[in-house]
Amino acid sequence: MHEAVQARVPGQSAVIPHAWLMLVMLSIVNLFNFMDRVLFSVMLEPIKAELMLTDSQMGLIGGVAFGLFFGLASLAMGRLADTRNRIRLTSSVLAFWSAASAVCGMVGGFAQMFAARAAVGIGVAGCAPTAHSLIGDYFPPERRSLALSVFTAIGTTGTMVGLIIGGVALDRLGWRSAFIIFGIAGLLFAPVAWLALKEPERGSFEKSTVSAASLRQSVGMLLRRATVRRLLLGMPMVMATAGIATWIPAFLQRAHDATPGDVATYGGLSLGLGVVGGTLAGGVIVNALRERNRLWEFWWPALATAVSVPLLALFYLTTNPGLGYMLLFLGFFAAGSSYAPALASMLVVSEPKLRGTMVALNVLMSSIISYGLTPAAIGFASDMLIAHGFGEETGESLRYAMLGALVLPALGVWFFLRASRTAERDSLS
Repeated sequence: MHEAVQARVPGQSAVIPHAWLMLVMLSIVNLFNFMDRVLFSVMLEPIKAELMLTDSQMGLIGGVAFGLFFGLASLAMGRLADTRNRIRLTSSVLAFWSAASAVCGMVGGFAQMFAARAAVGIGVAGCAPTAHSLIGDYFPPERRSLALSVFTAIGTTGTMVGLIIGGVALDRLGWRSAFIIFGIAGLLFAPVAWLALKEPERGSFEKSTVSAASLRQSVGMLLRRATVRRLLLGMPMVMATAGIATWIPAFLQRAHDATPGDVATYGGLSLGLGVVGGTLAGGVIVNALRERNRLWEFWWPALATAVSVPLLALFYLTTNPGLGYMLLFLGFFAAGSSYAPALASMLVVSEPKLRGTMVALNVLMSSIISYGLTPAAIGFASDMLIAHGFGEETGESLRYAMLGALVLPALGVWFFLRASRTAERDSLS
């Protein structure tokens, strides 16, 4: 075993040497993940105009194309994360989705863009299972919520970077060049990740000694636990706020007459700083609260999401751009603070050799509900509202479609509270 990631004896709570450096490298990979995810939303309006598409078609590309294939690939990626070298897998999927993102800048119509975004979804499906599995072996249980908050915060900085730099690139170079530039950047970092990251021993900190099982057996073992079932329903509901965000740049342009520069500067900073700041805050807060009761890894996502829903509803309803950007920041600060503790709660109820599968199941559910159906449903709802006289150019159709989607995170609150009731029974650490 490489000295940089020597395993500790189970029960020790010291962090593996150089684990924080490994975490930073993984977080940069996650940054590319979020950059390439959000870039489509920045380019949505000009792509729609140039390719002459409807909101429904853009919803299918932004939701179903990405989400469906993201989900279909996630279980296979989770299985690979549980049975193969996770470092090679991480760098390989980064190269694949970066190449696919670059191809998005070369398409000529709906079918080609659908296929390119599907390929991006297949690639990014490998990011979370491998990274979360590695973090579970780099850090002991009491440090994981903080470690995951750093991983998620640096990763979600990609949302801000994608919105800001993507908006500037759109303004100066056009949407096609923006996709190609972002794709090349990821391709260049892939070999760096391959060389810098180190594979740790699996299960360094856990009492469980479960042996490797087939995918069917692994899924069966996990789904027999009530907490797992509730988390797999609650997490995609909570993460639906991220799926709704696919339409925020278009909403700002339609409802507030925002230019691409405005979306990049004000929208990007408001949403990006909100998510990043909230993610870090959530990790720090729950890391402290966990000392009193580790169920805060379940309670906090419920509380933070409950706060975010009315804030985001007010953002969609306001006609004042300045107030809107403030509400956008506050809403995503609250929502963002739920993400890392929610992810950490999944490691509580899954063995080391099942973590990749557990995260993959979450990716599957989130891809279907959060990133697939949610953006697509908003697009279809917007077109239906337009057909019934709600304004497209003024953003009225999008406003009410996005408001309706907030029922999903509201349901997520209930599922996390339900999961907290069985968490102690199903806990493995």
